Amino acid sequence: MEDNLGDFVKSSVNMRPFPVIGLGSGMAAYTVAKMLGTEFKKLGVKPNAVASSSQIKFLVLEYYTIIEPPINGIDVVIDGADEVSSINNYIIKGGGGALTRERIIWEMARERHVFITKEKLSKNLTHPLPVEVMPFAINLVQKKLDNLELKWQLRKDQKGYPLFTENGNMIMDITYMNQDDLRPIYGKVKLLPGVVDAGLFIYDVHLHII
Repeated sequence: MEDNLGDFVKSSVNMRPFPVIGLGSGMAAYTVAKMLGTEFKKLGVKPNAVASSSQIKFLVLEYYTIIEPPINGIDVVIDGADEVSSINNYIIKGGGGALTRERIIWEMARERHVFITKEKLSKNLTHPLPVEVMPFAINLVQKKLDNLELKWQLRKDQKGYPLFTENGNMIMDITYMNQDDLRPIYGKVKLLPGVVDAGLFIYDVHLHII
């Protein structure tokens, strides 16, 4: 576990050639991306970055040249998390609805840096598991989750309408009780027809407490 944000920024700026950076969504990712981008700007450099959402894309246009995911991969990912297990580093993501694009960025990355505040680190994960579902399959997935005896809730916006991701899909949030290992639930949910992804991330990461 790492907690020196300054060291991360310094080492990233000193990389040669300059890195291709993956940008997760959320406030933590934006805060760190802005700090790093400010240092690159002092050098007169505007590095390439892959954005996981339109939100983060437009927030960092001053500092990065936004590109599509490159075939050669991504050097460093900057991201946050909804919750991280202190026991096994399992990570829950998707509170902002960008879990599928974030997953793609993580899969392409050589290094993954996750920035969280202390209260998001816990022994037992309790944050609902976000699941991205194709609208065409929403009724089927609801029935399958009921059959698995999993409690779910369709995510809605502030006006009470179903929330749609940038991929045109819907989000369901699954609650779970007394689960020491979420992998079995994740595995069952991920296999349901119409499920695009679920927000359990199991990767080697550099974890920063900020």
